[in-house]
Amino acid sequence: MKTMYIPKGQALNYDSLETEHLVVNGVLTVAHGLKAQTISGGGLVLAGTISADDFCVREIEAASVYCLRLAVKRVQAAEVFASESAAVSCYLCADYVSADRLAVALHEVGKIDAREVAVLAPKKRSLFRLLLASALRSLWMSLTQPRKREVRGAEYRQAEAVPPAQRPEAPRDEELERITAIFKLLRDSGYTLKIIPSMPEENAPVLNLSAGHIDCPAA
Repeated sequence: MKTMYIPKGQALNYDSLETEHLVVNGVLTVAHGLKAQTISGGGLVLAGTISADDFCVREIEAASVYCLRLAVKRVQAAEVFASESAAVSCYLCADYVSADRLAVALHEVGKIDAREVAVLAPKKRSLFRLLLASALRSLWMSLTQPRKREVRGAEYRQAEAVPPAQRPEAPRDEELERITAIFKLLRDSGYTLKIIPSMPEENAPVLNLSAGHIDCPAA
């Protein structure tokens, strides 16, 4: 296995770096991509894109971070993707964080996409205590979170249909009733109602109220 070690007080710069195991106690600066299986130590890692299975360092500053498990004191990145868990003990600053379980103290995050989020009290703690506190908080939330119960064998009864409320009666239209009465009177008298525009007044039919019918002038 290839292991790269950066001692405390030493600073190294790379354009890109790929190794199996990386231990950083000093300062590591990678301009573009940094890839390793494990990254650990008490130093500072500065990189463009970091990809690793396990992170356990003091501080990270990067554009994008991709990992399975993350345990860091301070993180400053545009995007953080942790497939399993992410724990930040001191401060997390990112635009977007995606993790299955997230445990964080002080943070400034634009958007968090996580199944479980635990906010820890801001205090000084080691990475081991951070992981222990995160695991205990996750266990406590799983035990205290209410579970959905499925009801089986319950008696099914169909609800009775409720008849719709009766609609209020429309207001009476006296003008329409008057025209309808005239039409019925004409029909009973053997006439058919026909509308002739601009009819002269002398040719208009006359309603005989005393006789109860309409008198039409001779043609």
